[in-house]
Amino acid sequence: MNRNILYLLLGAFFITSCLSTNATVEVVVSNPTDIERKLEVVEVSLNDIYDRVNPGSSDNIIVTNKLGDQIPYQLIYNGEDQPSALIFAVSLDAHESDTVIIKKGTPEEFNPLVYGRLVPERKDDFTWENNLVAYRVYGPALEETGEISGGLDIWVKKTENLVIDKWYKDDLAGIASYHEDHGEGVDFYKVGPTLGLGMTAPYYDNKLCLGKNFTEANIIENGPLRFTFELKYAPYMVGNDEIVESRIISLEANKHLNKVIKTFNSSSSDLTLATGLVMSGESENSTYSDKDNGIIAYQLPEDTNNGIIFTGVINPIGFSDCEIANGHFLGFNSYSSGESYTYYTGGGWNKYGFDSFDSWINYLQQQREIINNPIIITIN
Repeated sequence: MNRNILYLLLGAFFITSCLSTNATVEVVVSNPTDIERKLEVVEVSLNDIYDRVNPGSSDNIIVTNKLGDQIPYQLIYNGEDQPSALIFAVSLDAHESDTVIIKKGTPEEFNPLVYGRLVPERKDDFTWENNLVAYRVYGPALEETGEISGGLDIWVKKTENLVIDKWYKDDLAGIASYHEDHGEGVDFYKVGPTLGLGMTAPYYDNKLCLGKNFTEANIIENGPLRFTFELKYAPYMVGNDEIVESRIISLEANKHLNKVIKTFNSSSSDLTLATGLVMSGESENSTYSDKDNGIIAYQLPEDTNNGIIFTGVINPIGFSDCEIANGHFLGFNSYSSGESYTYYTGGGWNKYGFDSFDSWINYLQQQREIINNPIIITIN
């Protein structure tokens, strides 16, 4: 080979290597709404990053603001062996844009803002939380005692600390019951054999057709910004049809609402689904519905010691109808077997974050607009 050509090739290789080593990806995040977006999680494909940054390992990536300060991020695996996306949180005023930088480096350690696990020491509860709220569903060991519930429970919090392990440990040791508020929050929501807070079931012959406790739970994403898991259920009957149900539930940092993806497989191609908020009494102005925008909300009666829990559901495609039936406030939709049925559900508390039912409704309305108008991501 000609020596000059060899030198040119070596020089090009050296320049390319330096560019790859020092390459950065600028991610411009833009808020398309009139709503302030505070610490909202956004997602970027890793393919867009790896095309420009060659970290050698997914552990050698850092995310910084324009000042060079590192910010927490999480790799998303979607149940696979290798990550496919990266998420981080941004804050933007109405119609504001900002730039986040992704490059090769050694990431700092940050405290997780989400957490969850199976709790075998408490009859197979599966419980998860973020820095604002905690939730729980019930497992097979509890069903063996005769207590059957496929509904969703809420633990209201007034601390940004992660409390699940502490509350279970203290409760089981007889030190402090989580059914009493010891300064961090409390579990005073009652589920029983209902949908609880925003679960969904087939609706047949004017009745809710409820399954039993989950049979299997698998964690898919485990923080520090998003916690995702899958629940599987034993088959149950709806009329003459056998139903097999599964749920994928995600909770991100700084949100009161879970994202729920439900699937019902049935020998019948068409079902009617009802998403519901269990009610423990009706009073004037205790419910709110906007079926076109897919919002239902309910204010529980005030508990003398613990205050008021607000519950709500957002279905981005809307509801065909909303009504009070079977002890629930329900939103209905038609459904074809095997489809993914995606919506959002969660709760708030008048002792932490929401001073009235109106403030909770306003939160749901804003979240509905946020869901329908995600932050715009441009990679430079």
